[in-house]
Amino acid sequence: MTTGDDSAPELGFDFRDIVASAEEHLTALKDVQRRRAELVGEATVADKMVTVHVNAQGVVIKTEIDEDFLDDYDLEDLAGFITEAAQRAAADVGRRGEELLAPLQEARMAMPSLGDIIDGAPDLRDFAIAPEEVSTAPPESRDRATATHPGDGTWR
Repeated sequence: MTTGDDSAPELGFDFRDIVASAEEHLTALKDVQRRRAELVGEATVADKMVTVHVNAQGVVIKTEIDEDFLDDYDLEDLAGFITEAAQRAAADVGRRGEELLAPLQEARMAMPSLGDIIDGAPDLRDFAIAPEEVSTAPPESRDRATATHPGDGTWR
């Protein structure tokens, strides 16, 4: 049974303030997610002859190759230029997505932790999982190996 008073002065906080802060954070998060989904990254290489556009997830959505490309480069060079432009475009959109999220992350860190509210409770922010760095090496490259085997250090 509640008395209508959501404050807990003995704990040093007011539940209404916490709920209001969480609601503001969720509203801002939805806005940032919408704006991030609209991002498009772009990179141009090979003396402005190869341009790749990617969506917010880094997926190629458009590739442009200047009609004079073969006047200056060999066809064998094209795959490498497309790969380079796609990786640069994905890095660009990733950086801009992180910039959009930065103010929310700062606000989240300013919010009280569960340990601040309940003595002895863990800070749930300590359990955040950082994404693994994703390799941009070609499929056959030894640089793609991230797992290690207890024996010689490689999986076969």
